[in-house]
Amino acid sequence: MVSKSQKIRLGVFIIVALFFLFVLIGIIVGSKLFDKKDIYFIAYKDQSVSGMNVGSAVQYHGIRVGRIEELDIDKDDVTTVIVEISVKAGTPIKTDVKAVMAAVGITGLKQIELVGGDPREKNLKPGSYIQPGESTLDMITDKAQDIAAKVDEILRNIANIFDDRTQQNIQEAVANTNNSLKNLDLILDENRESLNESITNIARISSELANLLSTINNVTEQLDLDQFNMTVSNINTSVGDLTEAFNNINYTVLESQDDVIETIRLLKETMQNINEFSRMISENPSLLFKSRSADSYQGGP
Repeated sequence: MVSKSQKIRLGVFIIVALFFLFVLIGIIVGSKLFDKKDIYFIAYKDQSVSGMNVGSAVQYHGIRVGRIEELDIDKDDVTTVIVEISVKAGTPIKTDVKAVMAAVGITGLKQIELVGGDPREKNLKPGSYIQPGESTLDMITDKAQDIAAKVDEILRNIANIFDDRTQQNIQEAVANTNNSLKNLDLILDENRESLNESITNIARISSELANLLSTINNVTEQLDLDQFNMTVSNINTSVGDLTEAFNNINYTVLESQDDVIETIRLLKETMQNINEFSRMISENPSLLFKSRSADSYQGGP
């Protein structure tokens, strides 16, 4: 049978336990009541929010800053899901921040990751809508869909290319190519000696050219640069002297031009007189004897 003292101790224990329980509940409730939060909304249109639950984390640059408070379908647009989140009061959410759904491990659960945010942008006011972002998985899925569509198009084009008519054209082209190769083989067989001779000549010319280049290189290396420069200088001096001599000759010719012209004129007149005299003698040779007789008479004894 339980004694009175035991009942008293049990009652005191229960009262103390209830007191601490109420204190703990008060602390928890008080922390929730006095912990200020900023509420924001995110509208995901035509996107599945599967794996996202109330209480899921909201992270900003990898730091947990809040939680998901509620998930609802937009009454005006059933293709849009409205997600209500709460973050610590004073968290700087910029106007260009985007809310991306991110997977949590391999469990299929999702959380919201806030990305971006230019320090020069203004802060969003609590109660505003945060722009929805596209996750890496979504981008990969979109890329995969685009690639699949392009591959499907390529396969259709290949199927269109390899129709019966195209295959026939390809076979004809292959046959023509084979015929051309056979003709080329025949031509090579008929002219093999000429080709070998041409190749031999080309090799010989190449060897001679290499020897010539080697000789030129050796001469260039043995050439005395100072002596070469002196030779060029002497050549320039000789050219200058020749130019001066030609200028003097030209000046002399110009100065005696009048005398030369007068001499040529006198020579022309003399030639004309000689021609006239020759013509007269040839027509009447007796003039020569008459001229001699007259001279003898005038100068006789």
